[in-house]
Amino acid sequence: MKKLVLTIVCALAMAGAAFAQGNVSWNLITPGALTAQTNSTQYSPFFGGAAATGGAVGSTGTGYAGFYYELLYTTYSGTQATIPTLASLLSWRDAGLGATNAASAGRLVPIAGTTAAQVPWSPGTTDSIVLVGWSADLGSTWGVVSNELAHGTFGTVLAGQQGFFGVSATGYTTTFDTSVNPGALLFGAATAQGLPIVSLNTPLYLLPVPEPATMALAGLGGLSLLLFRRQRK
Repeated sequence: MKKLVLTIVCALAMAGAAFAQGNVSWNLITPGALTAQTNSTQYSPFFGGAAATGGAVGSTGTGYAGFYYELLYTTYSGTQATIPTLASLLSWRDAGLGATNAASAGRLVPIAGTTAAQVPWSPGTTDSIVLVGWSADLGSTWGVVSNELAHGTFGTVLAGQQGFFGVSATGYTTTFDTSVNPGALLFGAATAQGLPIVSLNTPLYLLPVPEPATMALAGLGGLSLLLFRRQRK
């Protein structure tokens, strides 16, 4: 019986550790630490397109349909993580903190902002962080957008519209206990807790969505193949 009780206690302790949370500050994303802009002439480097810089840029203010952002995290390796590729990005986990575009071009506003936002890693634990951003026509949640990126279905979702997606520079931070307010900083200069994200003019690149004419030709090709099969029968 003692052995069984000990096993249950250990299992509960491990579960508690897995779901332990730390506090970060999610009340403000300062334009001195992070801004975003669209790169309307180059396709996303995630899909064999643009280089890291270059191309015409535009604002991500209210002139477009809107933009969403999400904070992702992964295990800290001891050094600042490189900007993820598509394959590695999809292995990063969702911190559950989102943002949207402000009325001022290029600026971001936290959704449900608070100085003591909880993230799913334990107080005193250091994790790498990155911010992803995308245009609202891809979806309103990271769950939807990451699924589109993983399966290449954003072309049909957009139906010929222009979609944008981008990734900020990375950082890393150690969280505070949930009793501490404000929480650890996520954007700005280095602190005792780590290296927050500093990513000015983060480019949101075009996604390679098929042109309507290309989609129409593909449809005609499929129809011709279907008619050919019927004639052979």
